[in-house]
Amino acid sequence: MPKRIDPLLRHVPWKIAAVFFPLERVLSRLEIDGTIETAGRQVVFKEDMRGGWYDMVAALRGVIQFHELAASRHSLPIDLSAMVRFANKLESGSPIFESDLEAMKTCINACKQQAMKLRVSEATSIVDTVRISAEFDRLKGIAA
Repeated sequence: MPKRIDPLLRHVPWKIAAVFFPLERVLSRLEIDGTIETAGRQVVFKEDMRGGWYDMVAALRGVIQFHELAASRHSLPIDLSAMVRFANKLESGSPIFESDLEAMKTCINACKQQAMKLRVSEATSIVDTVRISAEFDRLKGIAA
């Protein structure tokens, strides 16, 4: 039976890039022309690999939850306050300033650094937890 390999995420950087590239593209567009895609009142982004439109705030909240869990499970502290603030601003329709974009870039770089210290299996476990949590939240919303 072949031995299962469980590399660190830093050895499979395309997995990290797949998470952050769409977010970085949104930041870049905000910097270049000050616009962002919306569907009604919802801020959205297009994810090219799957070809769909996704809720930007929900995606950010998922990334935040992922990195909070990584911090608590694997003692990898991180400051996510800039990402939380940015998600809140998007959700409420508040103005986004250049300082918000710079803080987000710094936060994304910190998230990437944190992620590179995780094994693929550890990251997969955290993603599964985040997905289950999101599904519970969705079901609570239906039941309400």
